[in-house]
Amino acid sequence: MAARDSADAGSIRNAIRWGLFLASVGTAGFRLPRLVNEYRSWREALGFGDTSASEGWHRVLAVELVGVLVVVAIGTAAFYALRPKAKASE
Repeated sequence: MAARDSADAGSIRNAIRWGLFLASVGTAGFRLPRLVNEYRSWREALGFGDTSASEGWHRVLAVELVGVLVVVAIGTAAFYALRPKAKASE
């Protein structure tokens, strides 16, 4: 019975691990089109020579990029933190 409980706990832990990782990748993928649009707006403002608009778009782009990277970093850290424990050699 103890082996069965251990297997169930491991599979739940593995499901949570993969769920968090896929959720972080999905969130980053969902935000990617907006990030590309903001990059294009920034490049367009640079082309017009409008420094205040280009600085604003650059700041928005940087904040969005940092947000995406933080989400992916947290998901990746959780993925590796919840990996199965190494079995002791018997």
